[in-house]
Amino acid sequence: MDGKSYLDFCLNKVVEQRGQDLFLKVGAVPRIRVGGQVSMIKTEPARNEQLETILEMLLNPYQALAYQQHKSVDFAFTAESNGRRFRGNAFFQQGQHSIVIRALWRDIPSMEELHIPAILKQMALERSGIILIGGTVSSGKTSTVHAIIEMMNRTSRRHIVTVEDPVEYLHSDKNCLINQREIGQDTNDFMSALKYVVRQSPDVVVIGEMRDAETFNFALNAAEIGRLVMATVHARSVVQMFDRILGFFPIDKREQVLSQLYPNITCFALQKLVVGKDGKTLYPAFEILIGNYTTRQLVREKKFDKLYQAMKNATAEGMRTLEQSLFDLWQQGSIDETEALRNTDHAQELRNIMHGIEIDGEKGKILGT
Repeated sequence: MDGKSYLDFCLNKVVEQRGQDLFLKVGAVPRIRVGGQVSMIKTEPARNEQLETILEMLLNPYQALAYQQHKSVDFAFTAESNGRRFRGNAFFQQGQHSIVIRALWRDIPSMEELHIPAILKQMALERSGIILIGGTVSSGKTSTVHAIIEMMNRTSRRHIVTVEDPVEYLHSDKNCLINQREIGQDTNDFMSALKYVVRQSPDVVVIGEMRDAETFNFALNAAEIGRLVMATVHARSVVQMFDRILGFFPIDKREQVLSQLYPNITCFALQKLVVGKDGKTLYPAFEILIGNYTTRQLVREKKFDKLYQAMKNATAEGMRTLEQSLFDLWQQGSIDETEALRNTDHAQELRNIMHGIEIDGEKGKILGT
């Protein structure tokens, strides 16, 4: 098979098997990730000329240059063979090409399809502030952000500007006007785009990823002048999201950052994808912090270690800990106990709750619920 036919064949297998990732490597049989398992596709090993053809097809000139310079590049594309949208990363290993391609939803998913808590819809309709969606690599952060954008598109009248690298989901205007800017194609870099975005009269600014102090400074300043800013950040918990933010800045700047941040916290949400009992279905487990008087004061006073208890005690306001989400998924029968415990840093606490052991007089109940 030539490169195009090889790619089409593999992508169709991903769709047929409801896979998440496709792995292509010179000299190796392609593999697909379905749920938590990586298995082979029954076909010939990938040849170097096939992968070179695939990259020539998928990379625009900016991405091709970046690949040559940095030996790794992100990209996104719509497959001709099935109309599905995919994102990918190409890189070198042992001097040869490797490509990992992730399947995106056929249509932009709704918040209901992704099982995103309703409180995030309420937070996203605020007029200003900062919404951060945190998680590890491949935890579904981008899908969640775009589901929220599409909810805004259906239910509000706003101007939304996104700055992405690359653009993964393509939105069509409904009630909102949406301008999606891709690094390399529409702007040279994040800061070039963000420098002028406020002059473009946005109501909402979506930043693909918080990467550095400059990006976060923009978010702070935009929130202070009445814009809603939404972005993603790599983190393993809501508390760690604050560590990541402050880590962008030198120590002597952190007090100023906190003084700007705490009044502008709208919602910090952490998500993990956990594997269902069938071994294929992925369910999101969320940890949610909402900006209220208590949580903002804790951030202002740098009492980050108190935020976990604050979330646990405020479920009536829509907050929750990751353990509360995992317990709900286990109680609903979506995941088994092993999977729930594998995804928590508070395994003994969660185990006690699952087995109805009394904690502070509350039997079989997560504190704060």
